[in-house]
Amino acid sequence: MSTALCDSSTPSNSVEGAEETGKTSFISSLLHQLTSHSFLQPVLSDATEVVLVVSVQRYLGDPGNERTSRSSASYFYDVTVSDGFSQIKCHLAPELNPLVHQNCLKAGNGIHITRCSLAYDEKRLNRCFLQIEALKLAEAESAPRLNTPGLSTEHLHSLTASRRGRDLLSTLQMETPLKGGRVHYLPLWNNNDPYGGEWNGPKGPPFPNVPLEGFRFISLQHLTMIWRTKFEFPHLLVRIMHKSRLRYYGRPGTKVDFPYQAYLEVADQSGMMPLVLWNSLCPEWYQSLHVGTVLLLHRYSVKNSYQMRTWATPCDPQLKSLRTIEICLNPRDPRAEIQIVPTEQVKAEWKLPDIKYNFITRLELDKLPDGYTCDVIGLVTFVGRCQRVRREDGSENFYLYRWVHAVDGSTEQPFVLELFATSQPETFQQIHPMTYLVCTQMRVVRELRPGGAIANVPYLTTSNESQLSISGHHKGQPYTQNPKVQSFIRWIKGQHEKDVMKRSVMGGYYSFPPAPNLFQDYCKNLDATAPFTSISELKKEIESLHYREHRRIILQGTIAAVGYVCHTGSAERLCVKPVLGARNGLDPALQKDDAFAASSSAPVRLDGEGPEEGTSVSRPTEALHVDPVRHHPRQSSPVLNCYWLRKKLADPQMGVLKRKKQTNRQRALKRAAAVQVREQDADVAVSSKGFSQGAEEPVTAGEGDDRRCDAGAATDGFSGYTWKSPTWSELREHLSEYLHFGQLLPESLPRKFAYKHRDFLMQQYNLQAAVYKPVTATPRIALQSFASTCIHGYYSVTIVGVNHQTAIDVVFLPAVMSHEGHRMLGLSVDAHDNTLASILASGYVCDEQATDNNQQKQTSSSPDQIVKTAANLDCLRVICVLDVCHHGGDKSEVILNKIYRVTE
Repeated sequence: MSTALCDSSTPSNSVEGAEETGKTSFISSLLHQLTSHSFLQPVLSDATEVVLVVSVQRYLGDPGNERTSRSSASYFYDVTVSDGFSQIKCHLAPELNPLVHQNCLKAGNGIHITRCSLAYDEKRLNRCFLQIEALKLAEAESAPRLNTPGLSTEHLHSLTASRRGRDLLSTLQMETPLKGGRVHYLPLWNNNDPYGGEWNGPKGPPFPNVPLEGFRFISLQHLTMIWRTKFEFPHLLVRIMHKSRLRYYGRPGTKVDFPYQAYLEVADQSGMMPLVLWNSLCPEWYQSLHVGTVLLLHRYSVKNSYQMRTWATPCDPQLKSLRTIEICLNPRDPRAEIQIVPTEQVKAEWKLPDIKYNFITRLELDKLPDGYTCDVIGLVTFVGRCQRVRREDGSENFYLYRWVHAVDGSTEQPFVLELFATSQPETFQQIHPMTYLVCTQMRVVRELRPGGAIANVPYLTTSNESQLSISGHHKGQPYTQNPKVQSFIRWIKGQHEKDVMKRSVMGGYYSFPPAPNLFQDYCKNLDATAPFTSISELKKEIESLHYREHRRIILQGTIAAVGYVCHTGSAERLCVKPVLGARNGLDPALQKDDAFAASSSAPVRLDGEGPEEGTSVSRPTEALHVDPVRHHPRQSSPVLNCYWLRKKLADPQMGVLKRKKQTNRQRALKRAAAVQVREQDADVAVSSKGFSQGAEEPVTAGEGDDRRCDAGAATDGFSGYTWKSPTWSELREHLSEYLHFGQLLPESLPRKFAYKHRDFLMQQYNLQAAVYKPVTATPRIALQSFASTCIHGYYSVTIVGVNHQTAIDVVFLPAVMSHEGHRMLGLSVDAHDNTLASILASGYVCDEQATDNNQQKQTSSSPDQIVKTAANLDCLRVICVLDVCHHGGDKSEVILNKIYRVTE
C-alpha cells in the first residue's frame, strides 16, 4: 500500500462546469454498480480514480463486533469523500482504522478506493451504506477539488430505481453515524471536547425576560434538610461558581444516546452545592453555562453526592460548602427546566455570592506548596505543540495537552503551564504567543528532592475545574476587576513590542520537568515491575504509537557512535522577522476585546471601551503599540530581514550566484568535512523513515548530508564531527536490526513566532482537523521558513542494546544551551566539564558564565571538542531515557532526553 500523503486541495469548479466537459461522476458510477448487483459482493474500483477525503468522523464501536469489549472501547470511522462532482459518506472497514490512528488517512488527503461494498446495518430497518474495504493513499496533486455538498439531484433520482438504492438514499439523508446505532460523533482525537451539530453554541444575549414573580423559592441549605421528604422541590435561584470539563462515559453496550455529564458548583446566600448536568442536556446547555451565570432551576432531582470525584477549591472562605447532596438536571423523568437569568435582571437583594479568585504572580509561585490551587494571568511567550497520552495501556482513549509559557512582569521567569483540554476546543486551539491568557483553578506541581527539600522547578497544571480564557473573550468575565489582573494590565502598557517578540516561540520538542539527577529518584513514579524496554521491543512500541502520541521509554545499552549535525544554515537564510499590526501588534481579537484595548490617553480597563478597528492609537515610548504613522502599511506584515533572500525570491538565479560567491576557505572546509565523513564510513546513519531491517549499508556522506540536517537546510549545515567506537564496525555486522531515527524532524524544532502567519503556525502545532477546509489563494508556506531558536545544532547518537543484537540512532537536542536560558526558567545550573557524558546526563552545554574560579577547568563548548570526548563513553553501560512522539504518516521522533550511568 502506498504511503504517500496528500496536502490540502483548493476549491474546484462547479458541477455544471464539470458536466459541460463531458466527465462523469466516479461516485455515481460506483453506486450504480453496487445497487445493481444481485448479491452484496465487493466491487473492485478503478485504481486510477482519486477522491478527496472531505472529513473523518469517529464514534463508539458496536458491542457486537468481536474487536470490542465492555472493558476496552473501540471506535468506528465514517469517511466522507468527493470526486469533484459529488460527495458521499462511507464507513471505513475496521481493518483500515490504523490509517486514521497514524493520520495517514486525513481530511484533505487524496485516496484510491480499490475495494468497496454495500453493507446493511442489521440493527436498523432499511439502512445500508457504502463500506471502504481497501484503499491506497494518493499523491497531493492528484486529489480532486472540493465542490458539491452532496450527490446531485440526478444522482439521487437514479438511486431510487432499486430497493437497495432507496435504502441507501434514506441513509445518505441522515447525519448520524452509519453503523452501530449511535446518534452522534465524537471529536477525532479525544473524548472531552464537544463536537458536531448537536452541540448548540452559547445561548447569547439578549435572553428573554424570566418571570420571577409568583415562584416559591428554596435555599440550598434548606434543601439539604428536606430533600428526603419531597419528590418535587421549589424553584432554585443560584449562581454558577465553578464549571468542570465534560466527562464522556460511553462504553460498548451503553444504551444512552449522549453518555455525557458535567459538574457545576452553584451557590446562593446560604452556601454552595454541586450540580450535575446529565446526558442530552450537555449538548443543549453546556456551552451556555459559564462561571458567573445566574440560573433559575425547576423540576430537578436530588441525591447523595458522589464523593470520589474532584472538587474545585473555593476562593471565598465565608461561603459554606454543602457537598453531602447534589442537584441532578436530567433530560427526562422529569425533564429539568433551566432558564438563564439576564444580567440586568439580577437583583442585589437576592444576595447571590460574587465570584472570587485567587490570582497569584510568578514571584509568589516559588513559595507555594505542592497541590496549592490558584488562578493566573500572563502574556503568552511560548506555545508547545498539541500532544496526546493514553489514559491507560491498550486503550484508544487519550488525554490531550500542551505546554505554555506566560509572563506577568513580577519576575523574568515565566509561568510553566501544563494545559490539558478543558472542553474548550476553540480556546485551546487558538492559544498563540502575544495573547493574554487567564487560567483558573490551576494546581501547583513541585517535586520533592531526597531529604524532603523542595525542588526549584514549580509548574502549574490544569484541574478538572480549570477554565481558560484568551484574548477576545475577556470582556464581561468576573475577574476583570481583580486587583492583580489590573496590575498586569498596567505592566503590559509599558512593554515594548520588540522585546515581547524576541521571546515568542512556537512548537518543537519540549520536555518538562527535567528528569532528576539520580535514576533512583526517577524510578519513584514508575512501574517497579517493568521499568525497562528492550531495543528489540522498541520497534513495536514506535509502530503502535497513534498520531501525536507521546511516550517515554527507558532502555539499557552502550553508545557506539556520535555525530554532530549543524542545522543553523536554513534558519539564518530563512529568518523571518515579524512586524506586527498597525495598532498594538497583538491578536485582532485583542483589538476587538475591550477588556485589553489600551491607549495612552485612558487607563486600560478589562471592561472598558477601546478604539475602533483601524483607527490610530497614539502611544508613549514605552507602549506595546506600533505607531501607524511611523510604519508604512506594507510593513504591517512579516518581512524577510535577509536582503539575499528577498533578491532570491525575485530572481531564482540569485541562489546560484550566491553559492558561487563562497570563499575558497568555506569550500575547502566543506570538502574536508565531506572527505572526513567518507573516511569514517558515515557510521551515524540517519533515515527519514526510521526503520531499517538488518545490518544494511549506512548512508554515505555524499548522499546523506541533507538528511543529517534539518529538512530544508543546505548541505553546508553538516558538520562532519563524528566519533565511533573501535568495536562499532564489528558490532554492525552482527546486528539483526538497525533502527534509524537520528534525523531531527522539522516538527521537532521550536520556531520563532511570526504574527502574520499565526494561523499557519497554529495549524501546524494543533492536531489534524476532522473536516477539510479549502485553502485560500495564498502563497504556500513551509514550516522550515520560520527561524529556529536552536542555534547550536544537535547530536545523532547510536545506541546498541546490551545483547548487541539491535541498535538505534536517536537525536539528542540540548534543551537549553546557555546559563541564561536555565535562569529564565528558574532551573538550577550545575557547572560541568562539557564532556559529552556530562552533557547527555545534564541536558545542556555549559557556557562560560556557568563556571567560577573555584570549580575545575571547563573544556571547550565547541561541537568538535565535545564530540572528541565521546571516547569516555566507549563500552560504558548507560540507561537511556527516550521521548518518542508520532507526527503522522511515517514520521516518528525519538529523542534522547537523558542518560544515567548504570552505577548511578
